[in-house]
This record gives sequence, structure tokens and C-alpha cells, in this order.
Amino acid sequence: MTSSERVKVVSKTVGTKVTIKSQPTGSNDTYSFVLSVPANTTTTETDSEFDITVDGNVAGSFTVRQAKKTSILVENKSTYSVLGGLTSANGTFVASVWDILETGYVTSSNTTAHAVSSLSTTGTFKVAFRNPTSFNEETSNATISLKGRDGVTRATATVSQTPVKLTLNPASITFENGQPNQTATVTVGTTNDGTISSGLTVSPESGSWFMASVSGNKVIVKTTAENDTGRARITNIKVTYKGTTIQISVKQNCDFDPYSTVNIGGVEWMRYNLGKSKFENGGSTFATKLPSECTDDPIKTKSHGRFYQWGCGEKSWESIGSRVSGWDEVTPPTGNISWLESKDPCPEDYRLPTKEEFVLLKNETTQTNAGGWNASDYGYIIFTSGNINLEFPAVGIRNRPSGILGYMGTYGNYWSSSQYDEEIGHNLNFSNNNVYPTGKYYKQNGLNVRCVKK
Repeated sequence: MTSSERVKVVSKTVGTKVTIKSQPTGSNDTYSFVLSVPANTTTTETDSEFDITVDGNVAGSFTVRQAKKTSILVENKSTYSVLGGLTSANGTFVASVWDILETGYVTSSNTTAHAVSSLSTTGTFKVAFRNPTSFNEETSNATISLKGRDGVTRATATVSQTPVKLTLNPASITFENGQPNQTATVTVGTTNDGTISSGLTVSPESGSWFMASVSGNKVIVKTTAENDTGRARITNIKVTYKGTTIQISVKQNCDFDPYSTVNIGGVEWMRYNLGKSKFENGGSTFATKLPSECTDDPIKTKSHGRFYQWGCGEKSWESIGSRVSGWDEVTPPTGNISWLESKDPCPEDYRLPTKEEFVLLKNETTQTNAGGWNASDYGYIIFTSGNINLEFPAVGIRNRPSGILGYMGTYGNYWSSSQYDEEIGHNLNFSNNNVYPTGKYYKQNGLNVRCVKK
């Protein structure tokens, strides 16, 4: 039997913060004592060693190991803020392996915007950030927590992501001139990130009718094609800086209105030849100039429009180039009194003219000739009624059966919706000498189309 006065606990570690608060008390084989163990303030595991002595002799030893001071950081900060888009940020934590959960020991309060990944018991993880972000979004926040085995949070860090607040000057571009090689510049700035000197990107960098490039904080937009659609066309250019995106609205107006008409004898005639049919990709297009406006091109290409075979409105053919591939050598639909409305290539609310309307056009007007009436200087006819002029270029035809060009600049030929018989359709035919409003051509030939309003 040993008295408690003979049993002692002796510290063997110099400078330990773990101290003996009370010496052993008890009797026989059971003794108790109290140690004072404050929280560890270091990032290492600290050991304090003690001996148990009886009458000054060592009867046993033990070690008190203190857990590391728990901490959690993102990019070495307890509060981490990012401006703009970022794929992820590195995080670290300090904790004893035996003091953390087996799984899910680092969590985020906002997994939608800032999820935790690449978690390792060695003390590393990543925090995800959205990329890109829209310039008008609000700041998103999350608390990153380190949990102990008991589920109690040991340490936290906060993260936030604020989009770069982008500005555009001007906010949109309008090209009033529908011609190519028109340029405009937009200055991109920010209200929360100083001056932009580099790092801007644009998407798409090019389109079917424009190109966009970047110089410092400037976006330069240049038209690359004439707007011959007959209406304004609009697109958006995405501008991205530090993962934040803003859009520039770009509009290109059209210099002419292909849907404008003139009234002759009660018929509303379109002023321009039909280009592509309403059934083709992109819908109806038109010649973009009148013959008299083609002062820099004696062939007057922009006044031509395209060729059609009678009764077939789904496909059109180029007015230049001697031969074409894929020419339809089969006789177009027969047995119809007129070109079927379901095959009419004219845009909605318009149609092909009838034979009788071509007759009326001749009878209600005087006709004059202009141009050279040859293959190097296309001729054209002007139908005049009072102060109204209606111009038709002499584009020629595409001959059956191969689609080869013929009569370029010397004859004009325009389909009517009326047929002569199963193989032949009526058309307006003219040269520099005569106008035949009831001309006849095999339906396989390719002729121009001029639409009238329904």
C-alpha cells in the first residue's frame, strides 16, 4: 500500500504549456491528478513528456500531444476576394489528421458558385469560381468550413467573387451605310477595376458580314459585305474581360428597299429583280441596284438578280459564269395552267406577274433603251408612265439543256406565271428594238423574275 504523498507527476519538458495543476491523490492502485492543457497556438503537434515517480523513482512515463492550431485559408488568406472570373483558387488547412472527419471535412456554404474540390488530408483543397460571369451579376459569397470529428466547425475562411463592372462607349453600333469596309470603335471600360490595357477578347471574331478585333481597350468592328437583304441586320459581339462578359449590339442598315413598288395600270411592280427564292436558305434576296445605278460596272451585275426555270421556285441560278453544275435537265412541271402558287419564288405577299399584266405594262408605258446592248455593256429597258420609271436589265437566259449562258446584255427575258402549253411558258421578252410581252420559251430555260404585289 502506497500513500499519495509518495506518488508524484514530474514534467520532463522544458517550457511546456502543459502544467501540473494538482499532484496525484488516492490510495492503493488508483490515483488521479489534473493537468492544465491550454489550446495550442502553433501549427505543429507539440509533445509534453511526464514521469510518474514513487519515492523519487520513475515508475512510468506518458506524453501529452496537443493538436495543431486549426486554421483554413484560401490563397493564404482567411478572407479571399476575386474580381472577375477565375477557374479556381488554392486552399490550405492545418489540423491534426486524427482530429478531422474522415470525409467532408472541408465544406462550402455555396456549392453552386463556389464548390470545394481536390480535398486532401494533407491539407489542401480548391475552391471553384464561375467563369465567365456576366457583368451585371451580383457578388457571390461562400464560407469555407473545416469540421472536426465531432462535426463542430474548427475554423472558417470566406470567399467572394465580384464581376468586373464593364462599360461600353458607345453601347451599340449602327452602320447607316450598308456598304462593306465601314468601321466603328467601341471603348470598353470598368467601374471597379481601373483602366483596361490588355486582356480583352471578342467572340465571334468574324461573321458573314463583319469582323471584330481588339486593340488595348478598344473593339474595332468592320463590315465585310454589302447589306443586300433589303432590311437591317443585327447581331451581338461578346466582349470578355477577366471572365466577365458584356455584349455589343451591331446593326447594319440597308441602302435600298427592295420591297418598294411603283404602280402602273393598277399593278404594283417591284423595282428590283428577284435574287434567291423565299424557299432558299436565308429567304428572299434581290438585286441591290437598278441598272442606271451601276455606273462603275458596265455589266451591271448588281441589277441582275437570278435565273429560274418555269414552275420551279425552290432553286435559283447565278446570272454570271458560263456554265453551272447541277442544272435541271428535266422538263419543269407540266399540265398546269399557271405556275403553282406553292412553287412561286416571290416573297410573302408578292407573286409572279401574269402574261396579261406584262401586256398591260407595255400598253400603259412608253419604252426607251439605255446601255450598250452587248456582252461588255449590258442594255436595259425603261418603262415610263408619267413620272414613274421601271427598269429591266437585259440579263439574257440560261439555255436548255445544259444551263449555259446566252444573249448576255442583248435580250431581257422575264417569266410570267402563265403557260403557253405543257412545254412552253409565256414571258416578257425584249431587245433594243422590240418588246414582246407574250414571248414564249421552253420551261427548261432559266429566265429572270420580277415580282408584283398580290
